[in-house]
Amino acid sequence: MTELMSMRGYTRLAFALAAASSIETLQHRNIITLPVAVAGISALLPDIDHPESLLGRKIKPISWLINKLLGHRTITHSLDFALGLCLVVLLSSNFSYWAWMFALGYVSHLLLDSLTLSGIKLSMFRQNSTIGFRVVKTGGVVDNTIFVVCLLILSFLITKHA
Repeated sequence: MTELMSMRGYTRLAFALAAASSIETLQHRNIITLPVAVAGISALLPDIDHPESLLGRKIKPISWLINKLLGHRTITHSLDFALGLCLVVLLSSNFSYWAWMFALGYVSHLLLDSLTLSGIKLSMFRQNSTIGFRVVKTGGVVDNTIFVVCLLILSFLITKHA
């Protein structure tokens, strides 16, 4: 799988932080909060199966092991796994606010990856269940535009609350 089939981790992180910060702003909360951080971290979580990903580089031995056992863009990039994981997190936290932010981050990763050349899997159990729009290349115009727009949104929200 080539590097051109993915979106950059920084874009995914910026997107989740901008979305979570926007929700915090709409609720008249401070945008520098633990739930926003949870959204950012969970947006990186699906790529835990790639040792060179933004998160994988921070926990390389764990990421390497997951990659060897599962491969890249398999279970962690399937919609059914994501929904199941998010449901477990929501149920185990009694549908807490931070758990919703976890779900926002994780699902936002898959949403962005559905735009890439690789797309995402509908099911971890079906080999040929990949869907996607296939319009984004790593570091390409769309990837960079999403990143810059998210940074502008974050800058605006941070400035508004300073």
